Amino acid sequence: MLEAESAREGTDIFLKEKIDLVVSDFMMPEKSGMELLLELKAIHPKVLFIMVTGFATLETAKEAIRLGAYDILQKPVEMPQLTAVMQRALSTIELQSHLSTVRGMNYALLLSIPAWLGIGYLLFRFLGR
Repeated sequence: MLEAESAREGTDIFLKEKIDLVVSDFMMPEKSGMELLLELKAIHPKVLFIMVTGFATLETAKEAIRLGAYDILQKPVEMPQLTAVMQRALSTIELQSHLSTVRGMNYALLLSIPAWLGIGYLLFRFLGR
């Protein structure tokens, strides 16, 4: 787990490391959590972003989700609540990874069908004589 003292430091770490899950405060000195969300999503669109805020309104939550936040939690956040949301997010990342693998295998199979048909045709022609 990596920690940053500021949004700028967080972005620097994000650029250097492979990070799939970010937990960020909504209110920060340099930029808002919404700005950080947009910045990180532009760099890595599949990053999951959990926003923590003491200033949540329905509009804020809807906007955060619309911009790509995975979840938004109201302060004070209980550790079991944060842990549960993070585990759910990590499960989502794992499922997305498996889905990408399955899609890749499906494409490979689809691309190999013409080759197998050609081999089958040649075998039929050769063995059919």
